[in-house]
Formats: sequence, structure tokens, C-alpha cells
Amino acid sequence: MLKKSNVDWIQLSIIAVVVVFLIEIIFMDSGLLFLVVLASIALYFGRRSYHKVTGKTIFWGGVFFLFITLIDTFAIRLLLLTVIAYFLWNWYQKKQHPAKQIPPSIDVTEETIQQDQFFQSKWFAQYHTTENAFAWEDMNMQSGIGDVKIDLNNTMLPTGESVIVFRHLFGNVQVIIPYDVEASIHHSVVFGDIYVFDHQERNAFNRTIRLQTKGYHASSQKVKIVTQVVAGKLEVKRG
Repeated sequence: MLKKSNVDWIQLSIIAVVVVFLIEIIFMDSGLLFLVVLASIALYFGRRSYHKVTGKTIFWGGVFFLFITLIDTFAIRLLLLTVIAYFLWNWYQKKQHPAKQIPPSIDVTEETIQQDQFFQSKWFAQYHTTENAFAWEDMNMQSGIGDVKIDLNNTMLPTGESVIVFRHLFGNVQVIIPYDVEASIHHSVVFGDIYVFDHQERNAFNRTIRLQTKGYHASSQKVKIVTQVVAGKLEVKRG
């Protein structure tokens, strides 16, 4: 129950910080929104050409500019205060309710098995699966800036429904699906392009779309793709 309360408290705090930030950039300092968008564009294009000196310069310049822009906002100060308050409260709760020691006669290693994920969530990363084969595991990841390319021809999908969940800020997401596998796609984007098989949308704004192939429900091998992107292109195709 305590963990559930902590999660609810964190979620409410994050929502409050986001609301304060939106109020600040829309009603109190509208020029701040332009600066944040400008810095985000610099991060996106800098990351795409990060292998060049110019790309590195643009990227880290965007990071520095975004940091300078946000650090002086009331919302960021509120966020820092919230984080400090959370850690202090968590420390106080641990003092009041110390963790119970597990008796040495109980073997806690029998019921849990830890496995390293093939994909790891990163803020700035390029995800590509086109070079080497990989063992399949359902994906639930998030990243900040970069391009994502997942080729399901390089893995063996199990019988039943496989799941890919990807939350992304800026960049393109491409998923290549084998011809004998059916697919269901649930995509949300603030601004970007959507190319899902024969369905195409350019410059979609604040769009949520759900598509699936005709034989999805009857198929013994299928993949469910859930993506959330702030700005970027989603492409799902056969290959």
C-alpha cells in the first residue's frame, strides 16, 4: 500500500509540474516556448548528423541552450523541490518503518529470475536490429532523441501475440514485419508522418490512430505495436 501511495504521489507531482510549466510558457512567458522548440530542433538535427563535427556542435549547443532556458523557470525549481521532498519523505518513512530482515532459512532466489534485456532504454540512442540476429522478448522501452529501426526478420517470433511498446520524444521509428506475420498498430504522435503499410499521413498533428491487418485475430503469429512519439515519423512495412 505504501508503494502504491508513493507512485500516486509521484504521478500527481509530475502532472502538477507539467501543468505549471505549460501555464508558464503559454500565459506568463510565451517566448520561452519558442526557445524550447528551437533548442529541441537543434537536438534533433544535431543527433541525426552526430557523426560529423557540425552535428556534435549543434547537438551540444542545443543541450546547453535548453539547459540555460529551463533552469531559470519556476516549473523546474518546483520539480527540484518535489524531488528533494520525495527523497526526504522516503528517508523519513524508512526510519519510521524499517525493512524487516528476511530469515536466513528462506531461499529468496528460487522464485525470481533476472534476465538482461536485449534493448535498454536510453535518452540519446540509435536502435537498430538489422545487422545481427537476436532472441525475441517483448519490448517496453522509452528514449529521448534518435532513430529506431526494428527488423523482426532477424528474430524468431513465438506463437501468439508479441508486443512492442515504444515511447519516443524526437526521431523516426521504423518496424519491418515478415510477410507471414499479422500486425496491430496503435500510434500517438504530436507532430509527424505516419506510414503504416498502405496507410499514409503527412504532417499529422495531435493524432492517435489504430490500424491492424485483416487476418490479425485469426493468426497464430502476430505482433502488437504501441508507439508514442512527440515529433517524428512512424513507418511499419513488410520486408
